[in-house]
Amino acid sequence: MSITWYDGIVVGVDGSAESLAALEWAARAADLHDTHLTAVATYGVPITPDPGIGGLIGELRDQARRAADAARTWLTEHHPERDAEVVVVAGDAAHELSRRSRTCGLVVVGRRGLGRFDRMVLGSTSSALAATAPGAVAVIPSGATTGDPRRIRVGVDRDDEPDVLGAAFAEAAARDRTLEVLHVTDTDAISAALPEMDPVAASWREAARADLADRVARWSEKYPQVTCTIVMRRGAPASVLCYGLTPEDLLLVGGRRHQPLMGRVLRSVPDAVLRSAPCPVVVVHAHHQPR
Repeated sequence: MSITWYDGIVVGVDGSAESLAALEWAARAADLHDTHLTAVATYGVPITPDPGIGGLIGELRDQARRAADAARTWLTEHHPERDAEVVVVAGDAAHELSRRSRTCGLVVVGRRGLGRFDRMVLGSTSSALAATAPGAVAVIPSGATTGDPRRIRVGVDRDDEPDVLGAAFAEAAARDRTLEVLHVTDTDAISAALPEMDPVAASWREAARADLADRVARWSEKYPQVTCTIVMRRGAPASVLCYGLTPEDLLLVGGRRHQPLMGRVLRSVPDAVLRSAPCPVVVVHAHHQPR
C-alpha cells in the first residue's frame, strides 16, 4: 500500500503573495507526484437583496479573475510544461475547496499572518479547511520555503490510521529527504499521568515504541530508500510537534474532521500546529483512504 496524490492537487489562489507561494509549493508537489494541478480563484456572492448588489458581485468576480490571471502568468513563466488548469468559481473559498477535496488528493492554501485573537475568533480559510475538508490539506505559511524541505517530520498517534505515515513516507521518497517519526507520549492519558521514571511508565512507553516501530517497519519495506528515525517525547503535543522547526521543514500530522470553531476553542492539535508552525504543514485526515 502506498500513498501518492494520484487524484490531483487543487490550490486556492486570490492574488496575494501567500497564495502565489501556495501555488509554487503545489506546482512542485504536482511535479514530484506527476499529477494534475488545478488553481481555483473564488468570489463570494452576497445573498442580501440590495439593489446595488450586482455591481459588488461584478467587482468581486473581477478580483477573482485577476487572481486567476496572475496564477496563469506564474505557471506559464515557471512551469510551461505543467498540466495545469486555472478556474474562477462563485462561492466561499473554504467551502469550494473543501468540496473539491472530496475528489482530489490534496488541497493547498496559503496562510496569512493573522493575529492570535483574529485567528481564534474569525478563523481563516486554512484553518476551516484543515478542520472540515474530507481530504488532505497542505497549509503554506507566510515566509515558508516553497521548494524541497530540509527535513520532513511526521507526528503520529497510536490511534492513527495508515494515512499519515504513508503520506510522510511518500513525501520523503519523492523529495529524497530523511523522515523523523515523532510520537508525543503525553497524548495517552495513562502515560501522561505516570512519572518519567516509574516502572509502569517505562513499560507503557516501551510498548508504545514497539508498536510504532512495527508500523514504521512496514512502511520502510515499501520505501527502502527513505532514511527514518523514531523519536518519542513528552509534552504538549502541538508544542512538541513544532519544536525546532524552521521555515525550511515540512510537517505532517493526522486530523479528524470537526467544526472549525470547536477546534479553535478546544485547541485541537492540528489547529494549534497550524497557528504556530513556521513551515508547510500537511493535515492528513484519518478517514482519507490510502490508494
